[in-house]
Amino acid sequence: FWGPMKGTLFCFIAIISCVVSINVDPEKRLIKLGEDSEPVWVTMHQLLTLKEADISFMDITDFQNRPITAVPEGPALPNQPQQKSYVDNLLPNLSTGNMQSNVETLSSFHTRFYSTKTGTEAAEYIHSTLTAYASDRSDITVTFFNSTNTKPQPSVIAKIPGAISTDTVILGSHEDSVHIGAFGRSPGVDDDGSGTVCVLEVFRTLVNANFQPNRTVEFHFYAAEEVGLLGSQAVASTYADEQRVVVGMMQLDMTFYDGINNENVVGIVTDNTDPDLTQFTRQLVEAYTLIPWVNTVCGYGCSDHASWTREGYRSTFPFESEFSQHNPYIHTEKDTMAYVDLSHGLEFAKLGLGFVVELAATEYLS
Repeated sequence: FWGPMKGTLFCFIAIISCVVSINVDPEKRLIKLGEDSEPVWVTMHQLLTLKEADISFMDITDFQNRPITAVPEGPALPNQPQQKSYVDNLLPNLSTGNMQSNVETLSSFHTRFYSTKTGTEAAEYIHSTLTAYASDRSDITVTFFNSTNTKPQPSVIAKIPGAISTDTVILGSHEDSVHIGAFGRSPGVDDDGSGTVCVLEVFRTLVNANFQPNRTVEFHFYAAEEVGLLGSQAVASTYADEQRVVVGMMQLDMTFYDGINNENVVGIVTDNTDPDLTQFTRQLVEAYTLIPWVNTVCGYGCSDHASWTREGYRSTFPFESEFSQHNPYIHTEKDTMAYVDLSHGLEFAKLGLGFVVELAATEYLS
């Protein structure tokens, strides 16, 4: 997760010129701070300082010369949730106990920063957990998505093939974590252990129900989100180059914190998302969760949904709170179980489950 951009280019220049020493690779990276802004070269030292200042961006170093081509238009969206009886029967099977067990394991790694050994081990844990969940389903594949720009950490993708269509529904999260200074203790319970275990729990619940979608469904766990959405850019650009049809992509990044003042809402991100899919997400909140939604904005490049938006795909991003009320302990050693609420996260697992089932259907009522 990245906070919304605060300040002007003048502030950015001041920030990157007044940083303290951090022991990271000095190789420069090309970043964008906004859709219409000119790219800027920065060192990793400066990049992490931007993160500390809550300034969001995309690292386009490996994508700067890639032409953006039109992607196939996705199929029509439902005009309202239409799989309620099926989804409602599955919702009680979502388990906060499983979510807690998985997030405790993920947060036990010293850090999940993408360039570290433990970051790779975290990806391997996600892969092995998905594989175990799907052990009785020969049709399901679990793969590493390796990319040179996220080495050594791979992204992880689990796929349930569609019975009728290869058009793809994507539920995503990011597997990495970061501490300002890169390699400090970074449990990352909320950012983004929370979204990761919500996606794992949706996958487990659907597999146990022998879910056979009409459309293909994929569950994504992206590498290197915290340094500019590197993993999701690699995946999204590959799908665009292959002219894959994506029905819609939902990102779950930070789901366990119910707001500084315990507002207990779903923040519906309205910038850098698709308006129609976002409206359908509001309907899903009303249909499948016990808490209300509020509109909010997060800024350019704040999470992996932005990589899909950049490629021309429909994306949506429900967030744990209004952005101004999000967990203040992220990117520190204090992003632990002490400051989260699993019952709040359960509402996002419900939302993700509804999203997958609804969009994986191919026939809608008028």
